[in-house]
Amino acid sequence: MRDIAVEFGILHGSLYYHFGSKEELFITVYAEGVSTFIKAVQDAIAPLTDPWGRLEAACVAHLEALLTRASPAATVLADWSSTYTDSMREALVRERDRYEGIFQELTDAVDLPAGIRRRYFRLGLLGALNGALTWHQPGRDSPATVARHIFALFHTPAPATDRSRY
Repeated sequence: MRDIAVEFGILHGSLYYHFGSKEELFITVYAEGVSTFIKAVQDAIAPLTDPWGRLEAACVAHLEALLTRASPAATVLADWSSTYTDSMREALVRERDRYEGIFQELTDAVDLPAGIRRRYFRLGLLGALNGALTWHQPGRDSPATVARHIFALFHTPAPATDRSRY
């Protein structure tokens, strides 16, 4: 807290006027980051009507925010530490679920082949996107390019005939 206060040029005690603890500050920063992600995704999908196009646009917006570190939540995604208190973890999960709800709506709108469980489709897609945080190299492919390639791996529109036996 002292280091943060120094960075902002305020007294250490001033932070505690606004935040009761380091955990409260951390949760607030994370929630603001999630709100930034939500706005980026909502802005990206707003003009689109095609369900697969909306999902792709959401993936691009998500990865651009994540890989350009435009949101403080990106830092938190890299370390879901087991050292968080139960109440902290509960608050962070609540925020994560708030964001994931957007992807749930988007994945619920696309046609998937028979046998594909939407929950695993959504979690796999988000996991693949978030995994880029560990391997993406700035200066190579742009976040949008990476997102489109990852999305292409998951773009599996339901075929005209049932191919669930494959």
